[in-house]
Amino acid sequence: MPTKGAAPGRDAGPGVEPSPRPAGSSRRRRLRTSFVTAAIVAAVSVTAWALTNGRSPSGGGGHGTGEDRPLFSANCSPVIAMGQHDECVREVQRLLHAKGADIGVDGDFGPQTLRRVTAFQVLAGLQPNGVVGEPTKKALYTSRVRMAVWSPQKVRQRVRDVFPEVPDKAVAIADCQSFLDPLHILPNTNGTRNWGLFQISDARLRELGGTPREALDPEWNIRAARTLWSRDRDFGDWPHCERAADAPRSPATAHSGT
Repeated sequence: MPTKGAAPGRDAGPGVEPSPRPAGSSRRRRLRTSFVTAAIVAAVSVTAWALTNGRSPSGGGGHGTGEDRPLFSANCSPVIAMGQHDECVREVQRLLHAKGADIGVDGDFGPQTLRRVTAFQVLAGLQPNGVVGEPTKKALYTSRVRMAVWSPQKVRQRVRDVFPEVPDKAVAIADCQSFLDPLHILPNTNGTRNWGLFQISDARLRELGGTPREALDPEWNIRAARTLWSRDRDFGDWPHCERAADAPRSPATAHSGT
């Protein structure tokens, strides 16, 4: 016998037909399901597009390609190095210049670009190998390193302050060694390098307990040179620049090559 008072849409017990649900409720449920499915498909499509283009959906991660990071495009070789001349080198120079480096933007990877790339690598905590591989490319786009340095006038004055006994000769030695460029780096044929204003050698750097990064700091470099000079009160560490003491270089003398 049918149970009286059964609530519509609920199980009324054995042998009792449940009341049919309104058609509008089913339609709304189907619409909600369709919207959720469409949203999932859209999210998957965006993620797939982002991964294909080397980007994450949130804009972080990945290298990026095309106009945003040309060094990672197919137009640039995996490693950009000395002797290369193209738009990829120009992009490297542009990025270095944007960080404050004194460098020409001409697309020619010459001695000055080599010095600036090496200096950037030191300041960014990378291996200073002088070539622009993937780690250096990434750092050029993401690092906040600044490469602006002391002006020649400030360098001269500080050298004179630290070498009051021989101010002119000390300035001449620094000018001869680095053109008064705090980020000057000179590679030697034996694989070693000289660093900064007074071109402190790798051997002297180890002896003084310093690092290449410290050697590129003008204050540290000048004081390190003072320490070396103080041993015998001469410039024996810089024999090839002794004659510069009698003929100081002009402040207009520029380091050639890009």
